[in-house]
Order: sequence, then C-alpha cells, then structure tokens
Amino acid sequence: MSVKVRNLIKEFDLEVLQEGTINSEMTINDINRPGLQLAGFYNYFSKDRVQVIGMGEWSFLDELIPALREKRLEKFMAHEIPCIIMTRNLEPHEELLSAARRNKRWVLRTKLSSTIFISRLTMYLSNEIAPETRLHGTLVDIYGMGVFITGVSGIGKSEATLELLKRGHRLVADDAVDIRAVDGVLRGRCPEITFGMMEVRGLGIIDVSALYGLSTMIPNKRIDFIIHLEHWRDDGDYDRLGMDEFEEILGVKVKKLVVPVRSGRNISIIIEAAAANYRYSRISKVSPAEVIDERMREVSQRLMAEQEEK
Repeated sequence: MSVKVRNLIKEFDLEVLQEGTINSEMTINDINRPGLQLAGFYNYFSKDRVQVIGMGEWSFLDELIPALREKRLEKFMAHEIPCIIMTRNLEPHEELLSAARRNKRWVLRTKLSSTIFISRLTMYLSNEIAPETRLHGTLVDIYGMGVFITGVSGIGKSEATLELLKRGHRLVADDAVDIRAVDGVLRGRCPEITFGMMEVRGLGIIDVSALYGLSTMIPNKRIDFIIHLEHWRDDGDYDRLGMDEFEEILGVKVKKLVVPVRSGRNISIIIEAAAANYRYSRISKVSPAEVIDERMREVSQRLMAEQEEK
C-alpha cells in the first residue's frame, strides 16, 4: 500500500511551492524532522519518510551562511525523499527551492503547527498504508461490538443480519468486507459500491437505509469478535460452554466462536447473546463457568457440613 504525494496535497490542502516527480509516493507512515541531516549527519537517515521542516529546522538553516546552506541542502535533496513539508506557513530559503528544483523534489507548505500537522499526517498515513484484504462475510455493530459473521453462502448470514437490524443493531457491510490492520487493530468497512445494500436470497438486493433508516448504517467498525456459522453435524463436537478459538487476519488474532446452524435455532438471538457475553467477558474478572464452579463448591461444602452434623 502507498500514498501518492498528489493525494497528500489534496487531503491536507497543501500549498505547492515546488513540484517534484509525478509518481512520488509514501510507503511507510513514519515522519522525519531532518535537523540532524541539515547539520550533516546521515547515519540511520530514513530517506523514504515524509520530511517535515518546522521552526527549529528553519531557524537552523537561517543561521547558516548562504554557501554552507546551499551545500547542506544540495546534499539533502540528492536523496530520493518523497516530499518536504514546511509547517507554520514558513517562507522557504531560496537555496532550498533551487536544490529541490534541480533534484525534482516536492516542497509543500501548511499553515498548521508542526505538532498538530505531524499528528494528523501520521494518523492519515497509518490508515491509508495499512495492509488490507477483502473477506466474505457480514460485519455488524452489536452492543458496540464489531461482530464479523462468516460462513458458506446460503447458510443464513443475511437473514440473521436482517433480524439483528430489526432489533436495533447496525450494519457495516454485507457479503464483502474490506479489512485493514492499523497498529494491531482490525477495522472493517463496506466497499463503496455496495454501501447500505444487502442481498437476501429470494428477495434480491435491498436498500437497508431506505427500509430501516440511516441510523441502521455505520461506515466502519473495529472487528472485535468473529462468529462462524456452519451446518449442524451430528458428529460435531459442540461444547455447550463454548471453546476458546481464534482466527488470524492480517497477522491479528481475533476471538472466534463457531455456531452450528440447524432448523429451529434462532441464529440472530444466538449471535446477539454471544456478542453480549463476549463484551461481558472483557470487563468481568469472573466467567460464568467459574461462577457455576464456585456455586458447586459451595453446595458440596454445605452437604459435607450437613453430613458431619448428622
């Protein structure tokens, strides 16, 4: 994944002071402030990062005599850096623009302070450059939890989702979910073409927002939990208390629950209860199974005490 400098200019409304190579792009989300490089130190220099010149770097350049400033900037611009962005609406030195022109480097400018701009730029690049994949399934916001419902075609994912929407939950994406991993967190969103749409067997494609209102839609959501629907197998080993299982997506492990589907089971109710139970397990120090075990111990101790009294 990468971000073109042209897209960066449009996203942050940057002023172009000097145009560079048309295909310049960023492939990492890190930012560099080139104070050490302008002082002549290039060990461990990350030339593939966006270079931000703030008041500190500008003041240092301003203190140099023109000949030395030209030499330092020429050496700096000789590296294949994607772009230079000046903050605080600083006026670039002529030597900087000349060196950028000779080496075909982008020089851009923003009115924002260095701290605010770097924070916004880092968040933007982290999201845009994050690894992405598209998976088959339905993503629903249930009680604030992002639940990714998977299973083979025709097993009832869309039908269960319709029931969940009627119960007040919100849809992110149906059938295809675009997933990005940003700083170890998975976020899913709907492809632009199918946003707000669902395909239900026997009905075709329906407009969810038109039928149930815009409040039933949400553009993106963190994926907290995976529920995989599969056809009931008589020889299946289905633990009534559930099993700890995980699925890895883009290097991130997500808790997964396998739910068997057969006639007579209300899958939407089970999904809703599973999401609520998982949310409870994340904030509670004691699991329901442990509560039952504790109660059984108390009953056992009480019976033993009664037998001793007899």
